[in-house]
Amino acid sequence: MKKFQLQMIKNQCLSLLILTIIFIVTGNLKAAIINVSSISALQTAINNSTTGDIINLGNGHYANNNISISKNNITVQAATQGGVFLDGTNSILITGSNNIFSGFQFTENFTMTGVAITVRGNNNTITQLNFNGYSAGKFIQLEGTNAVVSYSNFQNKLCVLTTSKSGTGDMVQIIPNETTPGNNIIRYCSFQHMPGLGGDFGNECIRIGDGVYSTYISRTVVEYCYFEDTGLGDSEAISVKSRENVLRYNTMKNNPDAMFCFRRGDNNVAYGNFFINSGGLRAKESNNIFCYNNYFEKSGVTGSANAVSYVYYTANSTYVLDNINFLHNTFVDCGDIDFGGTGATNGTWVNNIFKKSGTIFVNPNSGTSFKNNIYTGNLGINIPSGMTLADPKLALNSDGYYGLTSASPAIGKASNGYPAMLNLQGIDTLFLDIKGLTRPVSRLLKDIGCEQFNANGTITNRPLKLSDVGPIYLKSLAGIETQKENLNFNVQVNLATMKLVFHHFSPHTSKINLSIYSLSGTLIKTIDIMSTENQQQTVDISNLKSGMYLVRLTALDLSNTAKFILGN
Repeated sequence: MKKFQLQMIKNQCLSLLILTIIFIVTGNLKAAIINVSSISALQTAINNSTTGDIINLGNGHYANNNISISKNNITVQAATQGGVFLDGTNSILITGSNNIFSGFQFTENFTMTGVAITVRGNNNTITQLNFNGYSAGKFIQLEGTNAVVSYSNFQNKLCVLTTSKSGTGDMVQIIPNETTPGNNIIRYCSFQHMPGLGGDFGNECIRIGDGVYSTYISRTVVEYCYFEDTGLGDSEAISVKSRENVLRYNTMKNNPDAMFCFRRGDNNVAYGNFFINSGGLRAKESNNIFCYNNYFEKSGVTGSANAVSYVYYTANSTYVLDNINFLHNTFVDCGDIDFGGTGATNGTWVNNIFKKSGTIFVNPNSGTSFKNNIYTGNLGINIPSGMTLADPKLALNSDGYYGLTSASPAIGKASNGYPAMLNLQGIDTLFLDIKGLTRPVSRLLKDIGCEQFNANGTITNRPLKLSDVGPIYLKSLAGIETQKENLNFNVQVNLATMKLVFHHFSPHTSKINLSIYSLSGTLIKTIDIMSTENQQQTVDISNLKSGMYLVRLTALDLSNTAKFILGN
C-alpha cells in the first residue's frame, strides 16, 4: 500500500511542476511568468497574456472576486499552491480553452447563491483547489468539453438546514451539450463531511446532467475519487442524469447515508468501485445500467442507504428500469439489496458473490433473472435458479478487503450468460478486475466475483484513503519516501526531415500527449507518447505549410504550450 500511496503523491507532485519546453527554431517566442498581487492586476495580466504565460497571484486573502479568463493556453495559479484564499462572493468565468486554474482555497464561512467557477471553454484543467466551509449554488460548473477537475477537496459545504432546497446546490455540476459529448473527467478528488438533513435536497457531490439533459450524451468519467460522510448533504453522492457516463475506481468509505445513483439516462456504467461501510448503488428512473467488478462490504448495514436499491416511478414512461445488470460483483456482510418490488424488466445478475449470515434480498421484482451466483446466508426472496449455496472462501487481503483464496469455488467458474457489455470511453469490458489486473478474454475462464485470483501484474486499484486524493498542500508528506522529480522536455525542429524531435527526460515512465494546432486553434495532429528516461521520439510535420504553429504538451494534469515557426 505504501508504494501505491507513493505513486499517488508522485502523480500530484508531477501536476505541480512546470514543464520546461525548449524550442530551437528560428523566431522562437518565449512565454512569460507574471507575478501580481491584486485581483485587478491579475485580470489585467490575463487580458494581456499570450500563449504559454504563467500568471501567479501572490499569497494572501482576496475578497469578492470577479475573474474572467477568455484567453487560451495560459496558467492562472496561486504563487504557492494553497497560499491564496478567495473569500466572499466569487464569480470566476473561464471561456477560453487549454487553460490551467490551480492552487486556490475557498474556506471563508460565507454563503453565496451563484456559481463560484464556471468553465465554458474546452480542454481546461481545474486542479489543486480546496473548498471547506464555503457555500455557493454550485462550486464548479462544467459547460465545455474535455475539462479535467483533479486533486481538489470539497467538504463542510454550508447549506440552509430546512426541508426546502433554498441555499443548496451541487459541488461539481456537469452541463451536457445536446449534440457534442463532453468527455469531462473528475479524478483524484475528495468529498467529505457534508452537513444537512440527508435525503434528496440537491447537495450532491457530483451531478452529471439534470432532468432536462437526461437524453444528452455526456461521457463524463469520475475516477479515483474518495467519498466519506457526505450523506447528510444529499443521499446521492453522485447523481447521473445523462447518458454514457462511467463511475470507476472510486471509494465510498464510512458513508452510510449516500449512494451512487443512476437517476435518469441510459447506457451508464459503474466499474471497479469500493463501497465499504457505505451505501452502494441505486438505479432510479434509468435504463441499460451495467454494474460490474464492484466490491461491497458492510454496505447498507447502518444509515439510510442500501447496498443496492431499485426505485421505479410509474409516472416516468421513459426510464423504467429496463436492462439493469449486476455482473461479477462481490458482497460481504452487506445490508439489503432491494429490488423495488415492481417495474424492472430484462435485468440480469450473473457471476456475483454474496457472503452473509442474514437475509440478502428484499422486495423481489419479476423482471430480474439470476445465473451462476454463489452465496451464503438467506436469499429472502424466491429465486428458483441461478443461486448456488456455497462458501466462497474469501479472506482478508493485504489491501484490507476480502478477496478469493486458492480454495474458492469461484475460481474459473464464471458463466457467459450475460448481455454484451457497454464499452464507453474505451473501457475494456470485464478484461480488468477490480485490482486493475487482466482477466481472461473468455468469459468462461473468469472467476466469479470482482477479482481474478491468479491475475498477474502491477495492482493499480485498491480502496483509496483520504491521503491518496485532494490537494497536495493539505496533507503531510512525513513518513512517505519521496524522490526528486526531474521532468523536462526538449523539442527541436529538423527542417531537413520535417520532423519534430522530442526528447523526454524523467526518472519514471509518463504518458505525454503532444498536439499541434494552427494559430486559429484548429487541431492538426495529436499523438500519445509513453516516454522513459532519455527516450527520443519524432513527430512527422511534413504536411505542414510554412507559418506559425502551437505545440501543446500535456502530462497528467499539467499542460504547457509554445509556438514554433516553419519557413522564413
